[in-house]
Amino acid sequence: MEEKLIELVADVLEAEPGALSLDTEFKTDEFDWDSMKGYAILVTLEDEFGASITVDDFIAAKRVGDLLGLVSE
Repeated sequence: MEEKLIELVADVLEAEPGALSLDTEFKTDEFDWDSMKGYAILVTLEDEFGASITVDDFIAAKRVGDLLGLVSE
């Protein structure tokens, strides 16, 4: 699940999967973060993992590992 999550987030961020880890902060200028990428990640995670993630929980997530916690609940 961890590898799949990293691949999905990397795809949306247009980054190499090897550039991300669970400790990577993904909402940064390094990844040209904007609300559209946020929405794309949220929808992708819900679709791929069948998770129901609230906007508040997603906004609180800072690292890729935080997203793993959201899809694992």
